[in-house]
Amino acid sequence: MTSLNKLFTRYFILTVTVVLLLTTLVSNFGASIFFRSFIRANNIIRNERIVEVVTGMVEDEELSQNAYPMILGMLSRQQDVNIMLSRDDTVIFKSNIIRTPNEGSNEVSEPEYVNLEYEISGYTLIIGRVKDPLYDIGNAEFVRTLNIMYAVLFVISMLIAILTAFVLSKRFNRPIMQLKENVNNIAMNRFDKVIKPDSKARELRELSDDIERLAEQMKHEEDMRKRLSNDIVHELKTPIAVLSTNIEAILDGIYKADEERMSVLLDQINRLTRLVNNLSDLTLLEADYSNMKLEDIDLSEILESLFTVYSPVADDSNIIFKKSMEATGRIKGNKDRLLQVFVNVLSNAFKYTDSGGTITVSLHENSSEVICIVEDTGMGIDEKDIPFIFNRFYRGDESRSRETGGAGIGLSIAKTVISAHGGDIKVESKKGVGTKIYISFPKKLQ
Repeated sequence: MTSLNKLFTRYFILTVTVVLLLTTLVSNFGASIFFRSFIRANNIIRNERIVEVVTGMVEDEELSQNAYPMILGMLSRQQDVNIMLSRDDTVIFKSNIIRTPNEGSNEVSEPEYVNLEYEISGYTLIIGRVKDPLYDIGNAEFVRTLNIMYAVLFVISMLIAILTAFVLSKRFNRPIMQLKENVNNIAMNRFDKVIKPDSKARELRELSDDIERLAEQMKHEEDMRKRLSNDIVHELKTPIAVLSTNIEAILDGIYKADEERMSVLLDQINRLTRLVNNLSDLTLLEADYSNMKLEDIDLSEILESLFTVYSPVADDSNIIFKKSMEATGRIKGNKDRLLQVFVNVLSNAFKYTDSGGTITVSLHENSSEVICIVEDTGMGIDEKDIPFIFNRFYRGDESRSRETGGAGIGLSIAKTVISAHGGDIKVESKKGVGTKIYISFPKKLQ
């Protein structure tokens, strides 16, 4: 498996190579076209000058025709062109290698010429230039120099790109390695070793923030797990010690197995039973709810049945228990699991609402959702605890103490079950005022 550092370097160099090749080819091609166009335009100007010279020559009455070959020969050499001057089919001057339409040559060693014909005061002037501008030694040398320059620049650019790739890959790889180290520290429960990476990249900073939030959440869960373990050890020791001591005393004849003594032992057994029930809930927390059987149900029926069950509890605790069913709440769900969720939520509401308080269960729906609200006027939840109440094993220091709280996984199970139904659960609470829990489900399509 290739390292990120090598992959970055490889892709960077490949990208730069492609860009440089395309840039070099396009620039070379463009320069060649521009150069050829420049030569052709320049040749037109030079031809016009030759025509001007020849026109002045033939119109000069004092100049003998015998001087024409000397003048045209010099002009041919200076302008590096073939010239032929004729009158009435009589050739007055002709360059040695000129090609006329009537005497073409197939020799490979000779260049291909383009011949232009001009009529000047009864004379016919033919100017022949090499068709390929690069046939000229000077032009070819210029193009060769230009190509060498492009090649040198390409090599220098590649060397710079390779050096830059190594430097940048290390620069970009450093914060990623720091994030990797953070993940390893989280896996080893070294939460205090998690640090922010040295990077200004927005995506890496957002990833770092997510990892830090994950570390904070896992640290809270780890702390809660440790506290739960301590609670379990403490709660196991006490009833076991009481049971052991009393049973030994009864067997030794110190205590009598009377009703009072057996009642004490039964209380300790009940205490152990509650602890075992809490531990059994841990298996529910890890259960896979994704494949649970769903059917058409009415939430109002579940809530009505729970209202009937909890009404005596409310009367005994002097708590006002109200309901407001504005909808039937038809959804696709698992009745047993949803019953478990609402029992958990209502149990918490009764557990943390003092005598004289009020608990209200309401159900309504909109175009897309069915929403159930459980509201109480109980002790409320501390603001600092609200972000963590759905974390497993979490119990606030006051509202979920050892005396009133269970294993701290009830709301975690509720959130897992509701999420498996495609729903959501949210909490609004204020310390000393009360708590409102919103549970929403997607509405069943008719």
